[in-house]
Amino acid sequence: MKILRGYLPALTVVLAVAGCSTGSAEQEIHESFATADHQKFAVSLQGEDVGYMTIQTEAIGDSLFITQNMEWHLLLMGTTRTVSMDIEARTGTDMDLGYLTMTMSDGTSAIETTARRNGNTVETTVTTSGRDIVNSSDFEGDYLPSFVDLAAATMQWAVGDEKTFPTFDPSTGIIFPATVTCEAYEDMSLMGDTVFAVRLLIVQQGMRNTVWVHQGQIVREEESGMGMVLTRVAPDTQDNVVPSSDLYEAYAVSSNTVVEPRRTGERAWLLAGDVDWGEFKLDYTGIQELSDGPVVTVTSSTPRNPLPFPMEDPGEEFALYLEADAMIQCEDSVMIAVADSLTEGAVDAWDAATRISRFVDRGVENVPTVSLPSAVDVLDNMRGDCNEHTILTVALCRAVGIPAVTCAGLVYVDNGIFGYHAWPAVWVGEWVAIDPTFGQQVADCTHIVLAQGSLDAQYVVNGVLGRLSIEEQ
Repeated sequence: MKILRGYLPALTVVLAVAGCSTGSAEQEIHESFATADHQKFAVSLQGEDVGYMTIQTEAIGDSLFITQNMEWHLLLMGTTRTVSMDIEARTGTDMDLGYLTMTMSDGTSAIETTARRNGNTVETTVTTSGRDIVNSSDFEGDYLPSFVDLAAATMQWAVGDEKTFPTFDPSTGIIFPATVTCEAYEDMSLMGDTVFAVRLLIVQQGMRNTVWVHQGQIVREEESGMGMVLTRVAPDTQDNVVPSSDLYEAYAVSSNTVVEPRRTGERAWLLAGDVDWGEFKLDYTGIQELSDGPVVTVTSSTPRNPLPFPMEDPGEEFALYLEADAMIQCEDSVMIAVADSLTEGAVDAWDAATRISRFVDRGVENVPTVSLPSAVDVLDNMRGDCNEHTILTVALCRAVGIPAVTCAGLVYVDNGIFGYHAWPAVWVGEWVAIDPTFGQQVADCTHIVLAQGSLDAQYVVNGVLGRLSIEEQ
């Protein structure tokens, strides 16, 4: 099961300097910011110290060079993983994106992203397992801040001001809106001193980060649902973090006790909590139906009349579920060869999909990981947890023409607890949820879908962290 997968990039990419002012000239703020050339933060999740993040900035001519380094030590299902993320960016003095590179690794796999800005287009190259995947994203306007927080530090603010910007996520190559609101001025502690800080609220991709800023430097940052806190520390603070709390338990979602949780059929679940459900799609044909409450009814059964295999072109409606993207490399020659060999002689589309699912279930070593899932990387290394199982299954299915999609949501674990999880759904004449991580040919009825699609679509799940409980109806 997965808690931080998919959400980790969203949490780390936004962690940069923020600030606001009520009357200083823009150039004066730039100069103040440029003097804050080395900042370090202690990071905690749910009250557990997990690591540090540093930001270094150098002004050269009309450019800023920004280096961000993060290292977290996470205890997940009894296994400690050290996750590192390094970002280097060149921007204008107003933080307008020019060039950016990002490398992320959890010790088992590494992914590198390079982004180049050309007018209103950002071209992204994702390198994973020796393959390069190129993607282009367009945006409106002539301003794209590399880091919304850093961009906010160069602007003038008054309490109540609100501004919305396009922002770029290097982990997915996607551009999406972020809204910054200047909420208040208040006293805050900064490394033993009391300073008069400005409080900003940054809302993006389902996350709500509160940032306190003094003279262009972060004093503290919090994300209440995730329970994430960044606290400014001295640059020479040593990294001596040893995690003791398992984050899978820390992020568990409570429920009533579920009898026979692994059975198929039909079950209804009330989703309770302070959550803006308007941001979610909870109705999925053939898999999950939404009614008031919100109550979701999950349906789990084998398909009645699966289509012949190989499948004919299912039409434009399913084109999205057959496409390759930066992490689902279904057009890779090795991926196609493996998928063809697994499905040779399949009697129908359901038989082909279950052959692929069994291969992933039996072949991929189930170990906790915290990195960006890449199908070709999983195929090379054959290790990972639910996201690795899922993304490889989706890629192999698409490689042989079976529409498939990633589901992100919750599954019942035990003792009145749901955990965050990912699993595939395949279209074989109708949509069916499967789970190669659990070894389930058909996913059981405790699989509650909160989002479907690529990583950027899954970020909406951030909105339920720490805010949700579940009750069977």
